[in-house]
Amino acid sequence: MDRTTELAVIDEIADLLARGSTAMAPDVAHVPFTDLVGSERLRAERAVLFREYPLVIAPGSAVPEVGDFITEDMAGLPLLVVRGRDEQVRVFLNICRHRGNRLCGEKSGNRRVFSCQYHAWTYTREGACRSVVDGDGFAGLDREDYGLIEYPAQERHGLIWMLPQRGGALDVAGYLGEDLDAELSGYLQHTRHAFRSTHFEQPFNWKFGVNTFQELFHLAFLHKDSLGKSFISNLSSFRSYAPHQRITVVRSTFPDMLTLPEAERSLFPHCTIVYALFPNVILTWQLDHVELWRFTPSPSSDDTCDVGLWLLTHQVPQTDKAQQHWERNWDIVSRTVFDEDFATMSNIQRNIRTGLLDEIVYGRNEIGLQDYHAQITGALRRYETPLVG
Repeated sequence: MDRTTELAVIDEIADLLARGSTAMAPDVAHVPFTDLVGSERLRAERAVLFREYPLVIAPGSAVPEVGDFITEDMAGLPLLVVRGRDEQVRVFLNICRHRGNRLCGEKSGNRRVFSCQYHAWTYTREGACRSVVDGDGFAGLDREDYGLIEYPAQERHGLIWMLPQRGGALDVAGYLGEDLDAELSGYLQHTRHAFRSTHFEQPFNWKFGVNTFQELFHLAFLHKDSLGKSFISNLSSFRSYAPHQRITVVRSTFPDMLTLPEAERSLFPHCTIVYALFPNVILTWQLDHVELWRFTPSPSSDDTCDVGLWLLTHQVPQTDKAQQHWERNWDIVSRTVFDEDFATMSNIQRNIRTGLLDEIVYGRNEIGLQDYHAQITGALRRYETPLVG
């Protein structure tokens, strides 16, 4: 974030603080429960949002060295992410071209070649079919035509992006837009090391995971005994970079910072900045580290989602003190988001899924939720007839 933008955000928050207000939408929004959960809606989301849009798979620091790989499942797409000899990250369908077996069953590691357990077809880090065991049995088969299926991929701002369309064109900078693309570039130095990561399933719709981070109204209530004391509840600035968002969360030290001369004022460490990268990623700048959250619908259930979390830092911990510092940060995430936010989202999922509520309400002060719902609805609208009919 450049200095001009930083000062503008500080002034915006100072004005909201003086007025005892927060960023507001024009009106209260009424959202039908069928827009949030249910098989028809989720079928459309899987087909559009997770097949037509650029997606963040993981941080680049998840595969820092040549030959490093991870395997991920993105809404039913089994993926193999590998850093090649040219240090470029590539994204492949994690399926052998022979009989369709899952090529790599490990979650992560480092390999020179990938060999299928079924019949030992092997592939290079760049996805080329290196060998088939029975040459006579496959006489006439051109191995050059049977490399791994590759998706467009790009590493930008410390994140690995892919477009789930074979032969498609991926332009991450264009997708983010000039302003947001420039803003995110400032966080690259803080994503160089993946301190810790976890993947798990949660019993709620994937959108509820994103929603966890899109309003601060709940801080004084749900987190009153944990994070709530460190922030000013129901006070945040908001900017839409349609379809993406930036939400600036205000810490309790912000008013004291305003007493300083303008040249000494800063957002950090007096704010936390949350970016919602459409459709399913939250990037949170937490003073001295970055949290990357990814939410995708589970391929096997309409009522669960797959959650990925990475805690990213600027370097490998150099001392025991640094190690303990990041351990404490990881523990805070576990005790707040996992135990408080996600438990609440699970309750909401169960209650809305009964169909006993016709709608839910987003307040004017929940502008992030309103904007996000509008972006998803707009993205799905042009596909509504063929997908739901």
